[in-house]
Amino acid sequence: MPQAAKAWLWACALVPAIAMADWKLDQVQDFSAAQALDAASWSLETGFFRNREKQYYTPANVSVGQGFLRIEGRREAVPNAAYRSGARGWRESQRQSEYTSASLVSRRSFQYGRFEIVARGPSGAGTWPAIWLLHESAGQYGEIDVFEAVGKHPDTAFAGVHYGREPQTRQHRNGSRVVPGLEGRWHVHAVEWTPQRIAVFLDDELLFEFDPAHAAVDGTDPLRRPMQLRINLALGGTWGGDIDDSRLPARLDIASIRIWRWEPGAGTAVTPAVVPAQGPAPDLPAAPAPSEPPPVPRWGR
Repeated sequence: MPQAAKAWLWACALVPAIAMADWKLDQVQDFSAAQALDAASWSLETGFFRNREKQYYTPANVSVGQGFLRIEGRREAVPNAAYRSGARGWRESQRQSEYTSASLVSRRSFQYGRFEIVARGPSGAGTWPAIWLLHESAGQYGEIDVFEAVGKHPDTAFAGVHYGREPQTRQHRNGSRVVPGLEGRWHVHAVEWTPQRIAVFLDDELLFEFDPAHAAVDGTDPLRRPMQLRINLALGGTWGGDIDDSRLPARLDIASIRIWRWEPGAGTAVTPAVVPAQGPAPDLPAAPAPSEPPPVPRWGR
């Protein structure tokens, strides 16, 4: 081979191959101009649910306006539709709740992808905002926490995974970071989920990383199954702790949600999220409660 040809081949070997992106934009929910929650994309939980939390979830605690979606946690008494006299379970034994809030559940399930939520969280003891993915079926439980915060740990962001067969034997892996000014300011929460890697980011900085293969035990593979996206604001409960009523109403605001499909080598570059200008959170009028909220399946956690 001529020396010139050899030199050309050697030069080509030194040039790195152009890496194709693995993400293909699937859907965008931008609340900058929205007037209501897209009912085709989201359902709303109604009632008491997880972790002995104090709030009763209602659709009336969700509103959209002034450029964002808001979930509001309030101190207000509402009757418990699931109440049964003599019941022992905490969901059915309470005649009413002294707190309300809201929980969104995606109607679609997703298996792998990049999920990005621009959010502004509350502060104050007892507040517990969460952005998470969940799979639950007979004998399998998989959860990816993109973002959690509890008011008793100010300015601290948590992320992690939970997996296993039974609640008593579930495994938990997590990470956290203290971020001065976390509460009450806009931040970008994202997770990149593939069969080989779960990576959670806060404002483009890695917060937590986990290999889903480590959860594949005893014939289960719970972190590689389709999951629903959830966004909620809890009050109190096993982790939230005592509630400071003077800090209510508490508000979790969402500016946008972007979801990419995982398509190795066939996607497009991920563009930076549009983050609203930082500033005080304005008031929004409360949404009216529907006369008959649609039934939503109960989930354990």
